Amino acid sequence: MAICRPRLLTSGMYHYLLAAPILGAALLAPATAHASEGGSSIYVPGAYNDFAAGLAPPPGVYARNDLVRYEGDIGARPLGGRLSAGLDQTLWFNLLKLTWVTDVEWLGATYIAGINLPYVFDVSVDLEASIPGQERFNTGSNSGFGDPYLVPVALNWANGTHHTTAAVGINIPVGRYDEDDRINLGRHYWSIDPTITYSWLPESGWDLSMTAGILFNFKNDATDYTTGDEFHLDVLAAKYLTPSFGLGLAGYVYEQLESDSGPVPDRLEDGFRSSGAGVGPAFMKSVSLGQAPVTLIGKWLHDVSSENRFDGDTVSLSAAWAF
Repeated sequence: MAICRPRLLTSGMYHYLLAAPILGAALLAPATAHASEGGSSIYVPGAYNDFAAGLAPPPGVYARNDLVRYEGDIGARPLGGRLSAGLDQTLWFNLLKLTWVTDVEWLGATYIAGINLPYVFDVSVDLEASIPGQERFNTGSNSGFGDPYLVPVALNWANGTHHTTAAVGINIPVGRYDEDDRINLGRHYWSIDPTITYSWLPESGWDLSMTAGILFNFKNDATDYTTGDEFHLDVLAAKYLTPSFGLGLAGYVYEQLESDSGPVPDRLEDGFRSSGAGVGPAFMKSVSLGQAPVTLIGKWLHDVSSENRFDGDTVSLSAAWAF
């Protein structure tokens, strides 16, 4: 596959492209430990999109490790089949992403596959208030493995400065979960996540990358709860100031396409669905460790709009390299 190399995508910058797992769908964060169900999602802002997200490197195996911190709060919502008061949450997790770029051509595209392996270092939840007649808890925490996210099929097309990846992701519900726990690390239901990623990389050194997708969620049989299908869009606009350094602005839009269903949301007059949007700065810096190029990527996304969803800040620092 011919890889477009705009004027600034040379030397250290091209090493960055070799080091990063450039798969929009394969950049999904783990099944988040948002204390389960209403107001939570396997979607994490900023995790689907990145610098040159639609550009596939040459055949090989690539790795990336993300360290993510999220802090936010939410008002009353369905929780484990019941109704919860407002919550404050702090979450630290690590996400190892492995991407395999093959030399197989299909439909004029390069075939790619990947998997994400999440581990939650700590998630702490504080109850802001209690609801009369409901079981209450004041604080709680948990740690362990979340649900892996598999991308069995991704196809990448390159046409000059335009790069597009179509992919299908699958959330595999094998992470730590107990229906009696208020804080879970796995979702305990399957999700299918088709996505489309596009990058425009002109010779001027600009980068416009975006990823859109829809999460189709299956029922959590343990709680008889189904999270409504979810639309997500991540966008990044950046400028490469040198061949090894870029600055940009990242943003996201999230919208549930239908209400949740289950014992609690079915009794709510207007149902229960979530939406949100956020924006913040991003940077990338390519460095060398001996002869090996390594790329550092940092992001901060601040929620500017939130409904029936945690409202807060997501900060991530990532390192990407090629084997």
